[in-house]
Amino acid sequence: DAWQKGAQKWSEGRRTVFANDPVNLLAVDGSANMSKGASDAASWLPPRKAFRCAYVARQIAVKRDYGLWVTAAERDAMARVLSRCPGQELPSR
Repeated sequence: DAWQKGAQKWSEGRRTVFANDPVNLLAVDGSANMSKGASDAASWLPPRKAFRCAYVARQIAVKRDYGLWVTAAERDAMARVLSRCPGQELPSR
């Protein structure tokens, strides 16, 4: 998703920093990773509903920090998820 939303224009160094950013890294099982692919929040959310708020908050933090853009559908999906957890904070470094 990052590649489609701006990372294709980054230098190799910036892509390396992004790829190793702890806020951007999330250990998941292979099947979840495969089902997600390059999807954004409008087309894929974690199957475990209790984790969706934290997942979306991470995405927002990463996209903000790296200047990645968000589609209208993605923005709406993120807002829907976060409306269920108004106290959810964005992760910090």
